[in-house]
Amino acid sequence: MGSLERGVLTGFICRLCSDMHRVVLHIYGDEGIRMCISEKINRHLSINVSVPSDPLPKTICKTCLEKLESQHRLVMRIEQAAIMVKRQCHNRVGLRRDCYVSRYDNDSNVPPKPPAPK
Repeated sequence: MGSLERGVLTGFICRLCSDMHRVVLHIYGDEGIRMCISEKINRHLSINVSVPSDPLPKTICKTCLEKLESQHRLVMRIEQAAIMVKRQCHNRVGLRRDCYVSRYDNDSNVPPKPPAPK
């Protein structure tokens, strides 16, 4: 995670939790851009912050920033693991088409059915 001291603003509303915080990071400030905050929000959350001119807050609090960074690390780890498993599967079975890796909703605890053989 980046340094809050380098991109800090005081007394603003967090874009994510909507609470007023004394210390926040500006999403489009130098540190926010360096940390790719808007890209991470757009990728991992169901909101869009890609328009700097919209009327919504442009800041994120420390708590939400830490949660966003944690989510980002988790997704990166999952994607890397999926690539590695798929590579190992292909190495073991050649280029079989019945080997696949997919993501699914953990709430359902039911993986998707494999694709039908061709």
